[in-house]
Amino acid sequence: MEKFNQFIVKFSRFLQLLTIIAMALLGICLSVVLFIELFNLSTQLFTLNLANVYFKILDDVIVFFLFFEFIAMIISALKHNGHISVNFLMSLGVTALLRGLIATHGDPVEIVLYALAILLLIIGMVILNRFIK
Repeated sequence: MEKFNQFIVKFSRFLQLLTIIAMALLGICLSVVLFIELFNLSTQLFTLNLANVYFKILDDVIVFFLFFEFIAMIISALKHNGHISVNFLMSLGVTALLRGLIATHGDPVEIVLYALAILLLIIGMVILNRFIK
């Protein structure tokens, strides 16, 4: 039984190492994609007909920050041995909802729902920080 427990411990360490290596490779790939997106965004910003590509530029900025958030999440996970704090995930949720709020063009009900979801997440973060930690 002792040998089996040692095998389980070694196997779990191997899987954790494999997970960390996979996250590091994913972070490198996302960094490359982030710089490609930054290059595409900068070329669009310097076009002559800026009025027609306004929403395309806005969408590309939102995608850029989406990649940036994924990289930040991977860095946070690598710093904490594969674990991500609930606070960090809730703040990512707030920024994702803000990104959706920025991208929403018009529908007032959708804007109010985004704002309520952001408010609920912020209230949850305050409760978590003040009463649970």
